[in-house]
Amino acid sequence: MERYNNRYEKLGKDVKSLGWGDKKQQIYRFEQVLSNVDLINKNILDIGCGFSDFLSYIQEKNIMFSKYTGWDINKKFLNENKILENHFVTFENQDISNLQESDLVELKKANHQVLLMLGLLNFRLNEGEMNYEYSFDLIRNAFAITSEMLVVDFLSSKIIDQYPKENFVFYHSPSKVLDFALEITPNVILKHNYVPIPQKEFMLFLYK
Repeated sequence: MERYNNRYEKLGKDVKSLGWGDKKQQIYRFEQVLSNVDLINKNILDIGCGFSDFLSYIQEKNIMFSKYTGWDINKKFLNENKILENHFVTFENQDISNLQESDLVELKKANHQVLLMLGLLNFRLNEGEMNYEYSFDLIRNAFAITSEMLVVDFLSSKIIDQYPKENFVFYHSPSKVLDFALEITPNVILKHNYVPIPQKEFMLFLYK
């Protein structure tokens, strides 16, 4: 949270405040989402929505979604988004990592058909915390409340020579993530074939 707030104070409402490289890279990442997702007439839940750039992207492409809900735990980001709220777009201060069983039951009733978690699992946790355990807990929670599918992206442990390894981020093993995903659903796509932006990433699509 502190890292995001410091960037926000310095850069304002900018994709770099969220840790993205630049707008072009962000759009390319969003394009990978649409390669396996149909958003027409869908209820979308964007977990870790930041400045709701994905919403802006699909609106610019004139994709006729049914409803968009953005979750974030950063109140400054949510305040930036409030002006966008209407009958079809809402934002909530909600933490996917802190859901109780009763929360899951209620959230299932909301019929969130497409869930997104983009850039949410990239930071290395503090010493003593386990990144895989944290990531898999969040994925379990998110998949539990979607009625159709979940999309989540990762920095890949298959690091390219052109970009040096960074200590403050976490690189997930694609094979380890895939093995986990197949434990919760047999319907999975792992996309590891898109251009590094600028690091090598991969995207996981989990279907009910």
